[in-house]
Amino acid sequence: MMKKYERGELAKEILLGLAAGGFIVACLAMPGLTKIIPLFKPKGAKDRYRINQAFQKLQKNKLVNIYIKNGNEVVEITKAGKKKVLEYNLDEMKLKVPQKWDGWWRIVMFDIPQSKKRARDAVSRKIKELGLYPIQKSVFVSPYLCKNEIDFVGEFFGVRDHIIYIKAKEIEGVRELKKHFGVS
Repeated sequence: MMKKYERGELAKEILLGLAAGGFIVACLAMPGLTKIIPLFKPKGAKDRYRINQAFQKLQKNKLVNIYIKNGNEVVEITKAGKKKVLEYNLDEMKLKVPQKWDGWWRIVMFDIPQSKKRARDAVSRKIKELGLYPIQKSVFVSPYLCKNEIDFVGEFFGVRDHIIYIKAKEIEGVRELKKHFGVS
């Protein structure tokens, strides 16, 4: 039986699956992308219709191309679709919190020019969402590994070269930071 999806969630799941290579498809020349549909365990015509609608929405929004090649229906993610996947990844990004702290502080600093104010604000907001603690306006700290996430955020907003990542054993205000993060 197909699980229930909120509005837009089925299209999102299809797009993420395409990006991951989970079902890059060459379908038989039957309507309805018949090779993908079984992956969602549709119970009947209504479920198959919903999957078809999700594909049509993705195609209308230019996130996928659907075309016939050698008599087979092919679904391919577009450049815009790949960008949308990155947005989904960004939205769902979280830091892994280890059971035992390794004793290192991760300090993230940035000096993003005024001409890139929107990117600067977005980077700052995402860094806060990840749980880093602001110690100055553009300086954040975390006891957890976050280099990959910071690299991703910087690359996504096109400002990675304006971000510095530091790993340090000592930092001022350690008592307050340890209390904030619940580490010792």
